[in-house]
Amino acid sequence: MNLLKKCPKCDSELETNSNNMQVCSICKYWTKKGTVRFDSIMIFA
Repeated sequence: MNLLKKCPKCDSELETNSNNMQVCSICKYWTKKGTVRFDSIMIFA
């Protein structure tokens, strides 16, 4: 399973907590371990 190492929002290190969540301590971005959340990214075409 691939894990994110850097936060996609602020480029800080992500930490894995006991609930299998990866959390950024700087901007509070969170995602389930092994996935990426894209809800904060909008694409305009």
